[in-house]
Amino acid sequence: MHITIRTMREGDREAVLQLLLELTAHEAALSDDRTTGLDTAAACLADDAEKARETGGAQIVADIEGRVVGYLALQLGRAGPYVHDHLRDHVHIENIVVASEHRKAGIGQALLAEAERFARAAGRKVILLGVLPRNDLALSAYRRAGFAELSIEMVKVLD
Repeated sequence: MHITIRTMREGDREAVLQLLLELTAHEAALSDDRTTGLDTAAACLADDAEKARETGGAQIVADIEGRVVGYLALQLGRAGPYVHDHLRDHVHIENIVVASEHRKAGIGQALLAEAERFARAAGRKVILLGVLPRNDLALSAYRRAGFAELSIEMVKVLD
């Protein structure tokens, strides 16, 4: 099995939508605040494209023999002055997903390695991502790739 990591093309749109549909369904099973469905997946893809365009980010796919089996959305960002200056400029992983039937085959690690390559090429020393609590498979994969907890985001929804 040869994995090709490449820039997303217009012809990949439907396959990426299916991956985002799978991602949103998975996240909705983990958290009550997540929406799912084709409209949500399409909105995520449009948001990823806009943020990539606006920030100099990228949309990347993992391809096996012409079939898109993974997706990575990156954007460039800058943290506030509370972070040491040399760590402020970062790459943010907005979305990352691997088709369920291809998980645990190294595709996620290949996409994370691409995020690192992209960050280095952009002169960034930090990669940030968010992960839902209870998403143990993702947490394990991110830790294997060298990620560590930096902060915990909390939310209180007001009536």
